[in-house]
Amino acid sequence: MDSRLNKGDKKILSLIALYRILTVSQLAALTQRSRQVIRKRLRFFFGEDLIIRRMRGFGRSSGRPEEIIFLADKAARIFKDEGLFSESIPLIVPKNIDAIAVDHDLLINWFFIHLIQLDKSIPDLTIKPYSPGFLMNNQGSHVFFDPRIRIESEDDLIEFIPDGIFTILHKGLGKGLLFFLEVDMDTESIASLDRNPNDVRQKILNYQAIFRNSHYKRFEKIFGLKFNGFRLLFLTNSPARSASLSRLVQEMPPSDFIWLANQEKMFSDGLSAEIWARGGKLDRSPQSILGSDRATQTPVIDSIK
Repeated sequence: MDSRLNKGDKKILSLIALYRILTVSQLAALTQRSRQVIRKRLRFFFGEDLIIRRMRGFGRSSGRPEEIIFLADKAARIFKDEGLFSESIPLIVPKNIDAIAVDHDLLINWFFIHLIQLDKSIPDLTIKPYSPGFLMNNQGSHVFFDPRIRIESEDDLIEFIPDGIFTILHKGLGKGLLFFLEVDMDTESIASLDRNPNDVRQKILNYQAIFRNSHYKRFEKIFGLKFNGFRLLFLTNSPARSASLSRLVQEMPPSDFIWLANQEKMFSDGLSAEIWARGGKLDRSPQSILGSDRATQTPVIDSIK
């Protein structure tokens, strides 16, 4: 790699490679650097044809323009040629950003940025995330695994990829939970007559099938943990969308393993705060995905039934 790139530069480029699409704010959060420093280095990368820069009106405030960053072909080739990433990791370089659901992908990234910060702030927790194409192993390096889930029946084969997969292990208790993430931007129908694989109802049916047939057990080998079930997190783009999904979830039991929250609450209160509606029940007290010990105010990993 270019000798003018220091360790911090390589870190920034590797993050762009792994997340595929990032904003300046996201890179600042991931590297714990100021946006000013990040912008300065991005200008250098751009001059060296290592990144692609575009402007798009995305942010926590509607319509706020923000620069989005992709890895350029030159940098992707360097990463592969120098063996900095396994050949199995797909370094996706977008050719046409209009074909990408940018808002959706950036919200997924924000979720995992919050998740990583949670891992750093609570010493008793170990969090292993997958999104969108990597898993951090115990040695701190990135490996790729196939996230596709296949559900076979007598007359059909359903295949899909969750928006995210991760585990949270409480080291003291020795308990680990498996989570699937679906980010909902209110672009898909709630339910369709033709069983569209992308409508929310069908997604819930798919996860219910995974729950029934214990297909989630395949992830025990990948994450090195034993699971008695999983939680499905729906992160929506608005409270109104959460309300719509809430009604659907409650109409489709068993659905206690489905938890709902919206991005506004995640940004304002934090990912681990009591912002999640278990079973889609928005009329009940929200919960934390970690559980809570009221006496000590420390996170507790609940068992999953």
